[in-house]
Amino acid sequence: MGDNGPPTPGGLPVLGNTVAFARDPFSFIDSAVTTHGDVIRLSMLGRDRYIVAHPDLFERALVTDRDAFVKTEDFRLAFGDSVLAVDGDEWREQRDLLDPFFFFRQITDYIPKMRKQADRRAESWTPGQTYSAVEEMKGLTFDILGSTLLGQDPGKRSGDDSLRRAADDLNAYFAPTSWALPGSLPTPSRRRFNRAVTTLREEVDRLLAADHSGDDLLSVLAEARGEEGYPRSETAVSDQLVGIIFAGHETTALALTYTWYLLSEHPSVRERVEHEIDEVVGDDPVGAEHLSDLTVLERVIKESLRVYPPIHTLPRTTTREIELGGYSIPEGSEVLLSVRNVHRDERFFEHPDQFDPDRWERNDAPEYAYVPFGAGPRRCIGQSFAMIEAKTALTELMKRYRLEWAGNGELDLSPQMTTQPRGDVPMIVRER
Repeated sequence: MGDNGPPTPGGLPVLGNTVAFARDPFSFIDSAVTTHGDVIRLSMLGRDRYIVAHPDLFERALVTDRDAFVKTEDFRLAFGDSVLAVDGDEWREQRDLLDPFFFFRQITDYIPKMRKQADRRAESWTPGQTYSAVEEMKGLTFDILGSTLLGQDPGKRSGDDSLRRAADDLNAYFAPTSWALPGSLPTPSRRRFNRAVTTLREEVDRLLAADHSGDDLLSVLAEARGEEGYPRSETAVSDQLVGIIFAGHETTALALTYTWYLLSEHPSVRERVEHEIDEVVGDDPVGAEHLSDLTVLERVIKESLRVYPPIHTLPRTTTREIELGGYSIPEGSEVLLSVRNVHRDERFFEHPDQFDPDRWERNDAPEYAYVPFGAGPRRCIGQSFAMIEAKTALTELMKRYRLEWAGNGELDLSPQMTTQPRGDVPMIVRER
């Protein structure tokens, strides 16, 4: 394919694009894509990274040519050989074991436990008080994860706070000021990441040391150790649990946080959701029979995931030289599929900067222009779990409360492994 490489934004001698990227990754990539097109090359201290921002190219990387794009080594640093990090036969073997826990019928059986944790969280709030929405939602989704997939009672466990915070700190490896630098440099965020990995492994070992006799995922993994097939070792179980604990609460908590913020900033939409909940659910506990009729709420969640996708970028490594958008990408290159940029591209979404849940009634965007959960065979295993969890939690909480944004201006974001807000996202709890 020759040397037909994609364009590179102007940068500094030696440092290339490192400083501009580290200073403000989202703004830098927005500008680079707008100026140079759907495929660009970043020069970062002698390393090349490639930004890709078009649905057709997402389809290539995630579906039609997916064998040429594998998970980056960063995933293994955080999650070992878990389903989040591996490819090929290893991935298929793990998915075969995990899939039954994420079938739709199984997830709907979790709804009473999800509802219980939402009620428990609501009862801990005092109307008129200000809370950190991101902390409250991470606490809620962690408790839901514990009570469903891990078979734990959130009211009786100890050590949860350190476990959840350690899972959150896996983001530190991808802090822009560190991620742009060579991996050998011991930056403060990388030290925090290393401490987080150590703490997570210790806490997971503590969970595995307990007796397991249930049918939850933790028990199945623990009991399967040493048998024929996956998981073959203590390490394999530990890797899987670390991945589940991170992915199983982090992204849904962020989706809930951003949905609360957007509803607060758009009161007419919030009132429509409240009216729908009153009409569909009323005073009853929300159940599986209600969820399909909560269409306005579902569109709100989908639009929140478009505006603020918790996974802003899908990183991949090329296994061979490949052509993308008319440019040659060398073998072994890191390719960053910019979900956020495609979600906000006016070519694919009319008035993309507007929060417009009703666009999902029209649903006229190209298939791979909306990929908050990825796409193709490697689409997130927890997609249905996350959507049912979000609808259940929001419904149960919105029956009782409104959350009002208590910050100044728009949200400030930090692109780490996930799209993190800077600060607490303060919200005032108001009784309806």
